[in-house]
Amino acid sequence: MALFRPCEILKNYNDLDIQGLKDRGFSAVLLDIDNTIAIPNTGSCDEKAEQFIRRLQENGLRVIIFSNNNEKRVKMFLRGLDVEYVCLAMKPLPFSYRKIAQKIGVDPSHVAVMGDQLLTDILGANLSGCYGIYCKQLQEKDSFLTSINRGIEKLIWRHILHEKV
Repeated sequence: MALFRPCEILKNYNDLDIQGLKDRGFSAVLLDIDNTIAIPNTGSCDEKAEQFIRRLQENGLRVIIFSNNNEKRVKMFLRGLDVEYVCLAMKPLPFSYRKIAQKIGVDPSHVAVMGDQLLTDILGANLSGCYGIYCKQLQEKDSFLTSINRGIEKLIWRHILHEKV
């Protein structure tokens, strides 16, 4: 069940040790949007998330928005930001993570993946050899499908990972 275990657990995306990632040889960060760095379906990137993305970039990390959302949602979020993105990423399928790593010329072991779901972001990161960073979701309210995933995740946290997040 190590496939569901994140390499790091954060209460908020802003708690990420950016310099620590860089010092450990990471060169790219794949960022989930909804409930990781933005409240779901709230429109464009807010100032805090934009500052976080810019700090990553200023520290020499390549930032790629990596979302299962459609292009309309991702572009709405990125309005005005010069950030690469992959929409309809088909997380947690590992080929999508490996494909983006290959496209940017980085070994998956040097790619950090930040997301709020074990069953998509973290599972996919682990299956593909990336470094999975779990962020506690920004809000408790979820879509119907995500709420099903959250129920499964609670079981994984409690009975398999023996942690309470």
